Amino acid sequence: MRGEPPEVLVTNVTPLEATAFEQRLQVDLRIRNPNDFDLLVTGIDFTLTLNGKRLARGLSNQDIAIPRLSDAVVSVQTSTSTLDVVRQLLSFSQKQDLSYGITGLLHLKDGRLPFDNSGILLEKGQLSGLPSP
Repeated sequence: MRGEPPEVLVTNVTPLEATAFEQRLQVDLRIRNPNDFDLLVTGIDFTLTLNGKRLARGLSNQDIAIPRLSDAVVSVQTSTSTLDVVRQLLSFSQKQDLSYGITGLLHLKDGRLPFDNSGILLEKGQLSGLPSP
């Protein structure tokens, strides 16, 4: 592919139904196309981490047309182990930032594009509304 690679950002994670063993999640992703040509994504495969620990893997075969110099939002339903969610909650400390990472592949008609992005969801102390010591 010529041009710049697209940027993939997590815009929201919404818990859906849960069982004793599985938690369903909806992960909303914004895919930015910085190029002067349209991009046709035929699928996406990603792994989402919180504070460096795997939270979920997502797969979608949805076609997404991203216009030139624009972006598009795609929602992917995925699942994770309920035990993994509990471990994430137990390991979270308000004395640390809550960070995320997303890595994966955008599938195109003529190949695949890897992506890797990370950011801070909450800075330390934000969850309680109190500043951290």
